[in-house]
Formats: sequence, structure tokens, C-alpha cells
Amino acid sequence: MNPRQRRGVLLMVIAAVGAIAVGFAVISHSASLQAEMGTYRTALKLTQDVEPYQQITEDMVEEVEVPAKFFDEKTFLADLSAEEVGRTPVSATFIDEGALLQKTMVVAAPDLQQGERELAIMINAETGVAGKISRQSRVDVYAAFQPSDRMEDACQIRVLTNIEVLDVGELASEIDENTGGTNSVVPVTFRLNPHQALQLGYAESFSSGVRLGLVSPEGAGNPGNLQYCSADQFKEIQAESGSDSDDDNGDDEDDNDTPQTGGN
Repeated sequence: MNPRQRRGVLLMVIAAVGAIAVGFAVISHSASLQAEMGTYRTALKLTQDVEPYQQITEDMVEEVEVPAKFFDEKTFLADLSAEEVGRTPVSATFIDEGALLQKTMVVAAPDLQQGERELAIMINAETGVAGKISRQSRVDVYAAFQPSDRMEDACQIRVLTNIEVLDVGELASEIDENTGGTNSVVPVTFRLNPHQALQLGYAESFSSGVRLGLVSPEGAGNPGNLQYCSADQFKEIQAESGSDSDDDNGDDEDDNDTPQTGGN
């Protein structure tokens, strides 16, 4: 074998060794990537655009595999079952085709019967809820109205009686228009008929404040008077004052009737 042939063989051996080294490097890199990615999880990908509050059905999504490293169970939806979403899933906003469904994109459709309405209002967390009211609670709704052209006295009115709470939202902050301070408020959602929805909407818009009264699980009982106004309070104060005056007069008469003794 002449020197040229020996150099050729040596180059072939070096090339073979280099190819083997590159192969091992590729295999090692693939293994490290696989180890880094871990296993795969199933996510839901939209196959069409979805309008706001449109129902999302199984034929509108397809399952795709996502590396577990990038799949956050608190963020992405793995299925549209009732256990995962709550009730019939509807979109919370417009969603583009090809998007991976996230929990914030989907909300549960209202659990309403025919003719019912779902209405939510903001309630002061300290005076209106106080942590006692939750889903399926029964409450009375009270609204305070200040004197106006249509109402001579300040009145506290029971707007609705023994209605069902569908949901209680997360605590939030709201600027008080009168004081400029910050109040802690909670969105509370109710199950109502159309007339009750009008009553509640009016009370929230035109009253100076709305409060909730939790109804006992044993039953609502007699809810009492429909309203209590400043005139009613004044009458009660007058009645109490009159009663106290009668008692004082009676004591004075008793004192006058008491025989007096003494020397001439």
C-alpha cells in the first residue's frame, strides 16, 4: 500500500469516527430534550372561530399533544366535561381558530329554567355579604332611598324576598362616588323572573345602597313590613316619649296622693 492509499484509508477512518461521534451527539441531544420536555399532555385546539357567549361543542375542538413542561393544569383545558367547566361551556370572549382553550376563555352557561333571568350586582362586602352568603343561599334584598320629589321620607325598602343566589364572585375594589374612598365589593348573581330583574336593577341604579339579608335554611317565615321610613321612626319615638311622660305623670300623682304628716 503506497502512501497515498494509506492517507485515503486514514481519512476514511477519521470520517467514520466523526460520523459515529456526530450520531452519538444527536442521540444524546435528543435524549436530553426528551428528558427536559417530559411526557405529553392533551390540550384542546379550536377548529373554528367562536363568537362571545357561543356554546363550545366537541365538534369545534380537536385534541393536540403538548409537552407537559408547557402544560399548566391551572391554565389549559383538557376536556369540556361538566367536571372541568361546570355546566354547558360557552366562550367568555371572541376566540380565534387554532387557539388552545384556556380556562379563562370558557365560562359555564347560566343554569336557568325557561323564563328565568340571571342578574348580577355589586354588593358591599362588609355590610352586604360578610362572608356568610354563598351559592344557593336564599336572601332578601334591601335598598335605601333618600328623600326626593317622589319620596318625602328616607326609606329602607325590602325590594325582593327569598330569592336564590346563583354565584358569588371574587372580592374587588370600587371607588365611592360620594366619599372618594375605596370600598370592598363582591359581584353577586341572582336567579330572577323578568319582573324581579327590573326591581333589582332599579334598586341598584337609584338607591343609595343595597344590602342582602340571609334567609334561614329553616324557612323565610314572616318577612315583616315592606318598608321602614323616617316617618315611622319619628312616630315610634313620639310613642315612646309619650309613654315615658305618662309614667312620669303617674309617679307625680302618686307623690301628691301620699299623706303628709307633720306638726301644727
